[in-house]
Amino acid sequence: MAAEGLARQILALATDLGKLSSAVERLDAETGTLRTRVTSLDPLQVALDELESRTSTLQVDIGAIVPLRSALTSLTGQVAQLRQDLTALASQSEEKVMVWDWATMNQEEAGNAWKTLTDWVRNVLAGRYGWVGHTSGINPSSTKGGQTPLPLIPPCWYLHQEAVEELSWLCQEYERLFTTRYGTPSKVGDWHDRYAPGVRRRLAAALSDCAKKNGHKEAILQPMAVEDDAALSEVIARDLEWRPSAPPPGPVEATS
Repeated sequence: MAAEGLARQILALATDLGKLSSAVERLDAETGTLRTRVTSLDPLQVALDELESRTSTLQVDIGAIVPLRSALTSLTGQVAQLRQDLTALASQSEEKVMVWDWATMNQEEAGNAWKTLTDWVRNVLAGRYGWVGHTSGINPSSTKGGQTPLPLIPPCWYLHQEAVEELSWLCQEYERLFTTRYGTPSKVGDWHDRYAPGVRRRLAAALSDCAKKNGHKEAILQPMAVEDDAALSEVIARDLEWRPSAPPPGPVEATS
């Protein structure tokens, strides 16, 4: 095979590889359920299979044409990397992509969501960062390092649907950042710089009247995730009571 023909094939391969790489990047940046994204993976997998076949054929045909071999080796490595990226996308569990919808969850889904949320508030927001607790006694005009301190999230958050909704998406974004390939240092920084402070400000303002009514202004307490564990259990029980049961596992039998 003439060197010119091989060069044209490699150029065409590089062009197709660039298109496939762009398609993978767009898919990785898309939001939505995993089911939708996996459907989009099928044509990409077929295209990738075809690229791998073409690179393998060219590796055999190129023989002793050294200048083209290095270019083809680089393309082969890129194809392999794309294969790893697509595999990683396909292996992400649905729980880590699906956005919680409290209005449509069944009992099992809501129970899992409540556990994930309360564990995360305890271990991360309160335990790690100390962002949940009473804000009484803190002078809002005081500054530290030239900045006004952010208010804490009231520990009665579980009694307020608005707080549950806000903390739910903040929790899910945090879990996505640290448990999937979606996370990057810049996205983690954005979570700390914009998302978390925004939630703290909004919830402090929304629940300020509740804090006063419940006497939170009387004393400064250590950060606490939940004001009353018994009340939390009661709230969860009432929430699960009205929800439908989870569907039985396995295929549903057809009815005549």
